[in-house]
Amino acid sequence: MLIVDKVKKYLETLDIKGKVICALSGGCDSVVLLHILYSLGLDIVVVHLNHNWRGEESLRDEESSRTFAKSLNLEFYSETLSNKVKKTETEAREARYLFFAKCAKKYNSNFVFLAHNKNDNAETLLYRVIKGTGLKGLCSIPKQRDIFYRPLLDVERSEIEKYALENNLQYVKDSSNECIKYQRNFIRKEILPLLEKINPDAICALNNLANLSCMHYKLLSNIIDETKKEIFYDDKIILDKYLNLSLSAKYEIINDFLRNDLKYCDLKRIKSYVEFIEANHSKSSKKSIKANLFLEISNGYIFKSSPNKKNMTELKINGEGEYAFCEKKVALKKFSGPLDFKNLENAHYLSLDFSNQVVLRTRRNGDIFTPFGMKSGTMKLKDYLINKKIPRQIRDNLLLLACGNEILCILGIQISQKVAVDDKQNCFFVKIME
Repeated sequence: MLIVDKVKKYLETLDIKGKVICALSGGCDSVVLLHILYSLGLDIVVVHLNHNWRGEESLRDEESSRTFAKSLNLEFYSETLSNKVKKTETEAREARYLFFAKCAKKYNSNFVFLAHNKNDNAETLLYRVIKGTGLKGLCSIPKQRDIFYRPLLDVERSEIEKYALENNLQYVKDSSNECIKYQRNFIRKEILPLLEKINPDAICALNNLANLSCMHYKLLSNIIDETKKEIFYDDKIILDKYLNLSLSAKYEIINDFLRNDLKYCDLKRIKSYVEFIEANHSKSSKKSIKANLFLEISNGYIFKSSPNKKNMTELKINGEGEYAFCEKKVALKKFSGPLDFKNLENAHYLSLDFSNQVVLRTRRNGDIFTPFGMKSGTMKLKDYLINKKIPRQIRDNLLLLACGNEILCILGIQISQKVAVDDKQNCFFVKIME
């Protein structure tokens, strides 16, 4: 199948409406992806992040990207990273995805297309195997995560380069890709060629392993999710129920519980926490996860604690005022005038009753939400955020007004139907302050 047909077939599985974002670095992969998306008639905004690492070469990449977008008569938007951002692969990756998410919000788009390919997938899988990974890590690069989509993930780099040649596409080459001091470059230039001597089709074999791992991981995730329903209370693990699990289930539960807090979530590290719980389940104890964060056993629960944030897990809301939480300020004011829904960026009108405890906090396991306009019932907050295509990097930092596990307002996004204004005597105006 031709590369254009592969991309077209994938896009047909998506419900694309409105503008889409195409990330363009100026290199071969992203140039080809943009050209194909353009040829298929999508309404595209081209975005480029100048990492500000390579001086004149970085400026060249940005200008090349701008020129190519202009040649297709497409809107182009770029930003340059501050010199304060650490020049590491991890920092650069995090900055890129935050930039892409910002662009998606700016242009009201639910689709950000990235140019990762089959070779990238194989290289990532090898990198994770060498570092030490579990089943999730073997899934390598997902074809879709949140609002990010990768139409070229089933396409080999040789096919992409052939397409560029046949269509006379000009692109830039990143000189840093030749430097094998970077681990991924070393894998691409030194390790993969050795593997291809054993199996010339090593790229496909590694991608098959990644795809099979994804299938198995989905099955395992369903089992773990059902187990979590039984052993979690709020965002804590019920100790007695955890101790009755099989050893493999204990590993998976702790792996899932700590995944976002550990830089490396390998078997040795997870084993140390499982053994810590086994050795200390009959007494209060805690073990460090990272700076100012501990895995703690106390009062029949396993939970995460932070000495510096004990009083900031939630903030009680008593009425009108300004509230500081998670390095942000929220203003809450009684409101009796005419409602103006035209200029409500990061702000909401809602009806609040403080006889029940209302708190400001971030999300937790078990949160439920009744979106404005939903006539009956509730849904998991997690499902609502996924349906709204809210990027994962943003979800954990959203500020919420809550009563127990009932979310009353996702600040900057939506209120619950249960606090819709029906009586102006109880009407409040809430806003995240800049």
